[in-house]
Amino acid sequence: MQIRQLRSEEEWKEAVKLSDLVFRDPEHISMGEAFPTVFSASLGQSFGAWEEEKLVSFVGLVPFVIRVGAARLKVYAIGSVCTHPDFRGKGHAGAILEQVNRHIRNAGASLLLVSGDRPLYQRIHCYPFGGFNRYSLKPEQASALSGGGWKVRERTSEDLFVLQDLAEERAVRYEQSVTELADLIQARAYASCLKLEHRTLVAEKDGRAAAFAVLAVPGAAKSHGTPRVIEWAGDPSAVVSIVADALGRYGLDSLDMAVSWHENGMLETLRDVPFEEGRNSGTVRVTDPRLLMEQLAPYWREKAGSEAASLTAELSEDGGCVLTLGTDSVRVTARELISLLFDPKPQLSEPLAQAIADRFPIPLPYTEGLNMV
Repeated sequence: MQIRQLRSEEEWKEAVKLSDLVFRDPEHISMGEAFPTVFSASLGQSFGAWEEEKLVSFVGLVPFVIRVGAARLKVYAIGSVCTHPDFRGKGHAGAILEQVNRHIRNAGASLLLVSGDRPLYQRIHCYPFGGFNRYSLKPEQASALSGGGWKVRERTSEDLFVLQDLAEERAVRYEQSVTELADLIQARAYASCLKLEHRTLVAEKDGRAAAFAVLAVPGAAKSHGTPRVIEWAGDPSAVVSIVADALGRYGLDSLDMAVSWHENGMLETLRDVPFEEGRNSGTVRVTDPRLLMEQLAPYWREKAGSEAASLTAELSEDGGCVLTLGTDSVRVTARELISLLFDPKPQLSEPLAQAIADRFPIPLPYTEGLNMV
């Protein structure tokens, strides 16, 4: 067995073919179309396993920068993890992940986002994370909340700069250039898995756009997924007006929407709407705790001022670490570290000094949005 990154155009075509075999049926669009960054020769990140010159297992790997306030977190995401049915049970994916982990550390990434929660990922310390309210918005609920005189329309080719400006106003987000944003909307990564189509609506007042939302709604194919808001930005009340308009425009019974614990404006707007508590999508692994603390330092300085003391992390052999802030320290396991970092209500076995507790949780964007891998 040979494990390495993909090299030639033919190998990328093989990877798409294998992923389509595992994940798609004739009514789906190809994985190569829906997840172009996973199969990108220009990025050249994804790994495969070969037996007798045949690609038998594949792990898609995509780099991102996530903005958390003033901080820029260097992150990798893996998805489209698959093995040919004739070669399963031989440890190919696990062996690839070992090389992926080395690659990620060498590249200077502090986090690994994973689109699944299989035991395969738990063995390398990938755990559930974050806190989200999940709403299923009905027409009567959205209409009751959609005041403000917003005009809602479908986006045009002239709106790209407007969409990106609104997207960049979010304090917590994936970095998305104008061209990346357009490509991601076109690709419809998660929507394609549900056989849904993307529709992008803009809310404006007095000729000025205040919000947009990318929606996954039924198209020509017979869908087996619930329509949902894939990504949104801008004034929360304008976004809710978009939802209300979309429910009527596309003849929908409901639209699902996930809102993170840190998105206070939207949480307040939806305060009277029932919801279910949930987590972010998939799992996450801290690849280098010390590096993560360094990358988060601008966020903490922004919150507490330039005098904010440095929080340090020392990795232990079991995947956990010791966090130290001044004279305070706490030892956490790998799972507890994820909970402390990203959960609104962390689950820890040791008491936590208030000075350390005040640094957390760290907000992250929804991983099932446009940048899903």
